[in-house]
Amino acid sequence: MQAIPSRSFPTRQQRRDELKEALRNIPRSPCVDQSPAEIEAYYRKVQIGDPAAVRHTQYGVLQYDIADIEGVNPKRGRVYVRTAGAFYMKHGKNCWHPKGQTDLVVPTDAVVAWAKEHPHGATGFSIFKAEDYPFP
Repeated sequence: MQAIPSRSFPTRQQRRDELKEALRNIPRSPCVDQSPAEIEAYYRKVQIGDPAAVRHTQYGVLQYDIADIEGVNPKRGRVYVRTAGAFYMKHGKNCWHPKGQTDLVVPTDAVVAWAKEHPHGATGFSIFKAEDYPFP
């Protein structure tokens, strides 16, 4: 009887470390450094007609839509974006799907430039900082 050669498989911790290292090298979205406080500061001061950046992250595709503010309701803490719906001023989450994958970010020059460069979105970008990536 012939002995089966043993193969060395990486341990779970080794595999997790490899994955973390790979994720550190993934390109980041242009809004990765925006905090909820920055988003709130921008959207609390917007007026009708000002630009808004709607971030979509469905199916691994990152896409930004630059649209106009259609209405504001400071009493309810909401911003209404043309073609995108209602969002909370406090953190930019969608009013009807707050745990969904569509939210507001500040339309900085980098976000607007990225949206023009990738009008249909792009894959391979992370919306998390490397140190904040949600590992189990």
